[in-house]
Formats: sequence, structure tokens, C-alpha cells
Amino acid sequence: MKTIIPFLFAAILALSLTAQGQTTLLSQDFEGTGLPSGWSNISNATDGGWKFGTNTQLQSAYFPIPPHTKMAATNDDACNCDKGDEYLITPVMDFSGAANVFMSFDAYFYKASYNNKQEEAHVKISTDGGTTWTTVFTLPGNSAWTTYDVNLSAYAGQSNVKLAFNYKDGGDWLYGWALDNVKVYEPLVGTDLMVSTLLVGKEDPRPAFVGFQKYLTGLPLTVRATLTNKGTYAINSFDVSWTDGTSTHTETLTGLNVAPLATYTYQSQVPYVTLGGNQSITLSVSNVNGGANEISTTNNSKSYAVYGVTPNPDRKYLAEEATGTWCGWCPRGTVYMDYMTETYPDQFVGVAVHNGDPMANSTYDNGVNTFPGFMGYPSVIVDREYIIDPSALEFDLIDKISNDVPVKVTVSGEYNPSIKQLAVTVTGEFIQSLSGNYRFNAVIVEDSVTGTSSGYKQANYYAGGGQGLMGGFENLPSSIPANQMHYNHVGRAILGGFHGTAGSLPTTLNAGDKHSYTYTYVVPSTVNINRVHVVGMITQYNSNSDNIVINCNKGGWELASGFQEPGAPVASLAVYPNPATDESVLHYRLSAPAQVSYEIRNAIGQLVQSENLGLRSGEQQTMVDISKLSDGVYFVTLRVGQNSFTEKLVVKGS
Repeated sequence: MKTIIPFLFAAILALSLTAQGQTTLLSQDFEGTGLPSGWSNISNATDGGWKFGTNTQLQSAYFPIPPHTKMAATNDDACNCDKGDEYLITPVMDFSGAANVFMSFDAYFYKASYNNKQEEAHVKISTDGGTTWTTVFTLPGNSAWTTYDVNLSAYAGQSNVKLAFNYKDGGDWLYGWALDNVKVYEPLVGTDLMVSTLLVGKEDPRPAFVGFQKYLTGLPLTVRATLTNKGTYAINSFDVSWTDGTSTHTETLTGLNVAPLATYTYQSQVPYVTLGGNQSITLSVSNVNGGANEISTTNNSKSYAVYGVTPNPDRKYLAEEATGTWCGWCPRGTVYMDYMTETYPDQFVGVAVHNGDPMANSTYDNGVNTFPGFMGYPSVIVDREYIIDPSALEFDLIDKISNDVPVKVTVSGEYNPSIKQLAVTVTGEFIQSLSGNYRFNAVIVEDSVTGTSSGYKQANYYAGGGQGLMGGFENLPSSIPANQMHYNHVGRAILGGFHGTAGSLPTTLNAGDKHSYTYTYVVPSTVNINRVHVVGMITQYNSNSDNIVINCNKGGWELASGFQEPGAPVASLAVYPNPATDESVLHYRLSAPAQVSYEIRNAIGQLVQSENLGLRSGEQQTMVDISKLSDGVYFVTLRVGQNSFTEKLVVKGS
């Protein structure tokens, strides 16, 4: 059974604005009934090929089409028949009197894959009445209705021209193509630069978060715009400026050669630092080609709304993810849990609760999979209140992170290596007065867990890219070998049981009260203490189905008194430049001589580079060659004795 491709992005439609005075050679909006007069339909499909109507008339279960008035569409999902080479052909057009010819059309096309077969959509042209065809445009995939522009000026002067919209299903059961608002016209001669799209957001390789419009205040965001040359003259220079209403930033771009109907991607050198509340960022272009008169100036700007959220510094967000190595969809959980940890380190508290594999803890696993409304794998229980898909984590966290909390939670650990015991202390400083059954709890969490048995292999339904991008898992096999997998956020033990420790807090709690509870955990040989951190929480317990987390936190651990090793850094690791291209610098300080090493892992935990730096002391700057690393997000971990420090590194343009 095919899976519906999720609509993870807000629709960003490029506007095709044309000025008065243009000569229209063809205009078809498919608002009539059936095949328009003069058009033709060539297909071997049993359903007759292209059909006409509304989205509800033309869509199907696995090819849902967003509304767009009436349209033309070919639906391979509904037919599951031979749509290997299907044509919707325009009437004959005469370009003989035109110096330039442009076309525009609206399309909804996934460019999806199934069974390693991919659908295709092309615009073709014929100058001999349809005997021979030449491809002039190939559609990329998109999850929203999108307007495309095509320059047909190479065919100006021809008198027997037809266009065809050619769909190919790749020889398998694919989706289809919806088409609307086809226009062919002779444009006015002149200069015209349009701001087609504007996007303000984080620069992150995981496209699921592109277009997200709520961010924490103070976060630097990328300002990026697509500019389209809507005129007949090449664009070689222009000024671009953007403002958030408080500050304005302007750049002059020269030495360009943007051909007619070609696009230019602009990215500001200065980030937008998120302000609180609703903000509108407006980007404009001016002084095009040194101040040439433009055909239209109404398309020279666009605005984008961003909402800034100021987090409550005491508010933390607990995400307990149900996962398992046997679960082919669970790489989605891996990607989003890692993303949230990297992006919201001060707010996000993540635990991966494994099922049916060597990392499973039966107490924790049973608590998760019997939680009311449990959705299966992967899914995330948020603060023991409700369940969401991992892809919804960012949206949900930002909606909650400014809320008040009744208690501030801190957690710390102390490790005694002689008896291999970790003492975990959870402390609650109560901000509000409460009464009822409240309980402490603590979780032992280990990162970068690996193993050699078959149970550590990861099933991967994202292999081959047929389900879209998923943080690099689309480039890995359907069964990822154990030696290539490192699992983060692994919940090794839940020390108070799933429902917390009864009697660990009094039934009456007054504002200003401070209470603590200490757990002990004997670290087994299967757990690497150097990769462990601890999570503490306070829950409100009413029944087995009501165990809400009122707040939580995470923390590290220190060696018990008398066991501290020399060489602990007095300053955290710094990695620069970041992003980097060919080399990066690790900058750190040591209070005493110590053995130092580093390792670099990719976004899914695979070790890609490491080096033992030997005995080091004092302030250090270690140059790291990253020229052989592919573009993407990596994590650099510096190890000093029992201590480790990790920083994100973005490799770009290598």
C-alpha cells in the first residue's frame, strides 16, 4: 500500500504578474466542461487520460489534490493503469509575429517514487503540428500548487506551434499531475524583477521545518528570497533591502546575469534576530539594472510573518519517544529527536524508550505502550499528557514553552567509580502551592549506544528516497547494519518506576518550599557512564492513566569526592569557523595535563572521523581537516578523561 506524502510545508505560491499591454496567445483556465475546444488528449490509459473538473472530482485516496477552482488532471493512483506516456496538447499557436514568447501554468505534482519507479512531468513543444516533440521544461516535485514560468522565445517566429503536458508514471502505480491556468503570451519588452518568494527561518537541512513561522526570541534566522526576472532583458544588478520594522539592511548586487524568466536566490548576509510577538519582515528590490524603468513595480516586494516566543526559563519539555530497531518508520523519530536536542538544548528533554530490541527497558517500555491512546511506533508522549508524531515536536514545544510552571526542577548526578554507583538527586523549588499526590522520578539516559548483534540493526523504510528526505536515512539501506548505527537518548532505566516514587513528596506543598530526593543506580557493564546524562521529573499522580509531568529537567554528573581526575576543562569547547568548508578549529582549555581525543559523528550518529591528540595542557587550538566530509550537520565531541563536550558543526561548500 502506498503512503500519502505528508504536507509538511505551508504553500508558497509564486505569483505570475503580467502587465497591461501584453499580447495573449493562449489562455486556458479549464473552467468549462470537459476537454477544451481545440485541445487533444493522447493516452493508453483505461480511464481515458486527462480529465477535467474540481479537486474533489479528480482526486483519490493517495493523490489528494488541494482546491484550485476547476482544473485538468491525470490520476494514476485512481487508475493504476498504463500512463507511461500521456499527452494533453494545446491548439496550434502562431508565434510568427512575436519577438519574445513566455508561458506560465499552475501545477500540482509530487514527483514521487514507488517500487523504485518515479513519475515524471514535462512540458514539450512541437513546431510541425505534433509530429516531433522537444522537452522545454521538466517539473520538480512540490507539495503545493506552484506557478511555473517557461521562456519559449527560442521558438518566436514559428507559425505552427503546439505545447504538450506530458505525464509518465514510470511503469508503476504512482500519483498523477494536476494542471491549471495555462497562459502563453508575448511580454512587453523591458526590465522587470519580481520578488517571487520570501522565507525567514532556520537554515537547516531537514526540509520538514522550512516555512515554520514560530521561533524563540533571540534566535538568528536566515532571510532568503527567490527573485524572478519577469522582463525580456537580462538582470545584471539591483539593490535588495529587508526590514523587520526596527532595523533595515541593504545590499547592492552587481555582476549578475539573470536571464528572462530565470530566478536568483538571495540570502541576506545579516540574520534576522527574532523579536517577540507578531513581526512582519518585508523584503524589497530597487535600482534594477542601474535604475532602469521597470514594466511593473507592484511586484518588487513581499512580506513574511514571524512570531517570536519568549520561553519561560524554568519550563522544560519532556518528550518520551516510543521506538525500536525493528520499526522501519522509527528513523523519523531519530531525526526529529536529534534535531530538537540540537536546536533547543535548554528546553527540550528527550528520552527514547525502546521496544523489542536490546536497548529495551521492560518497566519503561510497558509504561509507554500502555499509555492511554498510545499510537504505535514512532510516537512521542509529551509531558505524560498527550501523544504526537515526532514531526510535530517543534511546533508543539514552541506553543508550550512560554507557559507558567508550578515548580522549578533541577537534577544532578555523582558517580563513584569504585562501586560503579551513580547517585541522582532531583530537586523541586515550588513556585505555586499544591496539594495532592506528587512524586519524584529519575531516568538514566545514554547517548551513542551501539552494539554488534542483529538486534542493533535498524529497519529503514526511508531507504531509496521514495518516502522523501529524512535526515540522511534516505541514503542508507533498508536494513542498516549494526556497526553503522549509534542510538541517542536511550532510556536505560527509570528509577522510580513509570509512575514515580510514592511518598517522595508531601501531600501539601507551599510556594517557596524546596524538596529533594536521591536515587542510586549501579551502572551495568553494558552502559558507558561517559555517555550518560540524567533526567529528573515531578509528576502529579491520580491513577494509572493520569500521571502528568508538571516539570522536568536534565543534567550531567560529576565524580564523587576523592575521584576527580585532573585535566577537567575550565572552559567549554568552541568550534570555529562554523559553518566551515575545509578545516575547523577546536578551542579548549585544560587546568592540568590530560589525555585528549576527539570524534566527529554525522547527523545519525555514525562515526566519520576521530583522532587521539595525546597528552595536552593549558589553552589549545587543534586544527581539524574536514575537507573530505560531505555538506551537512555533524557533532564534534572532545573527550578529556571522564569528561566530554559536544558542539554542532555545519560543513558547507566542501
